Amino acid sequence: MPLTPRFALAASLCLGLAACTDPGTTTDGSSTDAGTTTASTSPATTVDEPTTTSGVDTTETGTGTTEAPTGTDTATTTVDTTTAGQECPPVSDAFGPAGGELSLCGATLRVPADAVAEDVVFGIEVIEPPTAPPFEQEFASPVFRFTPDDVAFAQPVELILPRPETDYRISLARHVPEEDAFWIVEACDLTDTTIAQSFFQLGTFATLRGTYKYPDSTSGLGDGTIELEFLGDTASFPIDMSGFGIYSDAEDGSRTLTVKSIRDIDGGVESLRIDFAVDGTGDIASLVAVEWLSTVSGGGYTYIVDLIGSDGVITLSDSADDHYAGELSAITHGGNPPHDEPLHATFDVTLEKYAFPPELSCFGGE
Repeated sequence: MPLTPRFALAASLCLGLAACTDPGTTTDGSSTDAGTTTASTSPATTVDEPTTTSGVDTTETGTGTTEAPTGTDTATTTVDTTTAGQECPPVSDAFGPAGGELSLCGATLRVPADAVAEDVVFGIEVIEPPTAPPFEQEFASPVFRFTPDDVAFAQPVELILPRPETDYRISLARHVPEEDAFWIVEACDLTDTTIAQSFFQLGTFATLRGTYKYPDSTSGLGDGTIELEFLGDTASFPIDMSGFGIYSDAEDGSRTLTVKSIRDIDGGVESLRIDFAVDGTGDIASLVAVEWLSTVSGGGYTYIVDLIGSDGVITLSDSADDHYAGELSAITHGGNPPHDEPLHATFDVTLEKYAFPPELSCFGGE
């Protein structure tokens, strides 16, 4: 499963765990009720979240305080992790070819049949976060270490982590020791209380909650116009409900930006998409990609930096706040038969903050 760092990519919480007096359970795969999930459904498996109908609600749990301001773009969580390990003591058990299941404070490790050829000791423990969460993310569960983390299994082992109820985005993260960073990974299943994925190798994982409340979709985001000179014609591409203009921030202050416009033409439609990046100063831009498509003529032409086409250049005449104006040019490649075509455009657009959410992806394409 691919790991995705969220750009330049705090503390764990053990949830409010008065109910964690019996935190760990195991189920041997040879049991007559092996299909039963032992993950707790008590309050210990979720993080108490304030509602969004009033001011700032605060839920005190004994291990820390979780706060989420309402009516704003960001959420803030403050958590005391000093007692996390005491309230969620480690659990372990040996499972063989029949598989088995192990649970701790809302997290479940599910070993399928034939994942191992002989008995292997599996374990779950809550640990202090080895590093901070990625940019614009916060921990929404304890940080769990699943072991053994140095064994490759014959079948993927399923990990299920608790998640809070929240209007903010939830994702699954894996600690990558070589980078000393948490990377967001695609999840397979997301419910109101859990997030899950299967892996051939275990490690350290946590549930993350975004701190920025993004719009539900790109629909209606952005405004402005792109004036395109291409294939001997000049055309205006407005940003309207059929397209979008968006940007996402990185920790170093840089941005990635995407503008997409679709316009009606006689007998069909044309679309234009431009991707570019702006450095932390807001003044220096680099062209990442341009795509022009037509259902009527020309098929499609593409520029992708260092991959398709050449000579991509973008300059900004204005980059104040979320407004960008300037011009770009590139040698695109496409058509039938394939050939190079020069493209030039000027733009004057206002963009809105948005990042596409992590997609769900399961082994076997489920």
